[in-house]
Amino acid sequence: MKKLLFIAALIGTTFTAVGQNTYQEKDPKAKAILDKLSAKHKSIDNIVIDFKATFSGAKIKKQIIIGKAYKAAKKYAYYTSDYTVVNDGRDNWLYSKKDNEVVITSNEDADEGNGLMSPAKLLSIWETGFKYQFIGEGKVGSKMLQEVRLFPVDPKKSKYHTITIIVDKTKNELTKVEIKGRDGVNMVYDITGFSSGTAISGSKFKFDKTKFPNLVTTDNRF
Repeated sequence: MKKLLFIAALIGTTFTAVGQNTYQEKDPKAKAILDKLSAKHKSIDNIVIDFKATFSGAKIKKQIIIGKAYKAAKKYAYYTSDYTVVNDGRDNWLYSKKDNEVVITSNEDADEGNGLMSPAKLLSIWETGFKYQFIGEGKVGSKMLQEVRLFPVDPKKSKYHTITIIVDKTKNELTKVEIKGRDGVNMVYDITGFSSGTAISGSKFKFDKTKFPNLVTTDNRF
């Protein structure tokens, strides 16, 4: 089950930017980029994200998961060919197609205890507990991308080593995030599509057990 919970975590990738600054704890240029990105994310809701998640590390087999994420207020959901994660803002359902099993946890346990990262947290992870540095910017294809690197304020208490944020400068959109864990696991989230403001069916945030005959259910809520 630990493997199942780990695979459901969805994160980002890396980018080598043009130019480099001398390190500052809270680089004003990096702050301006992140503040602008936060302001946009806070001004919109009903977000739909197409993603490619890559997991790698010395002790794990590389895995790539492609899917779609939905966010509306405090609710979110991930849908992939092998896994479904549904969170109604109170409880979390993690379904494995291979095992035909769903694990139910309380929301607070889902977001932190088992490594899951909600779209809301992914779109604001830089806001608390990090120092940051502007690395540079460069044109990739038709996009002008900016790279900002995050460092935990208190490394000894953080599960993260570094986080790299890649932003589309023109659209002011997050395109990639690379999280390097202190446990040696790298988690990459590549955002291949981003839309907002359109209605999302409430069914996206409900797990219907009747659709899965012989479903195994593990309820870890207290």
